[in-house]
Amino acid sequence: METGRLTVERVSGKSSVTRCFAKYPLKFIVPTKAGRSEIDAVWIYTLTYGGGIVSGDCISFDITVEDDCTAVLTTQASTKVYKSVALKCSEQIMEESCRNVRLNHHLES
Repeated sequence: METGRLTVERVSGKSSVTRCFAKYPLKFIVPTKAGRSEIDAVWIYTLTYGGGIVSGDCISFDITVEDDCTAVLTTQASTKVYKSVALKCSEQIMEESCRNVRLNHHLES
């Protein structure tokens, strides 16, 4: 079950989020002013309701970054994963699609 989808495309010569969909327990924040103004990058923050991933949460989202666009996908803080209850597992899946871009992953546990 998909809980989110993002698309970053060039609009008026700048990287812009053109599609942004999220449903519980996922939320995206796309601030209009993040980073230095002379850098062409769109910042996207992922959040979960309740301050982390709780028992039974399933988060699955796609992000597409089109040609010559820059996107920074991050969180506001470390994502907490809480103890499962009654053997309910949780999962988080991210699928990415990028064309003619350099992809830099930085994952912290």
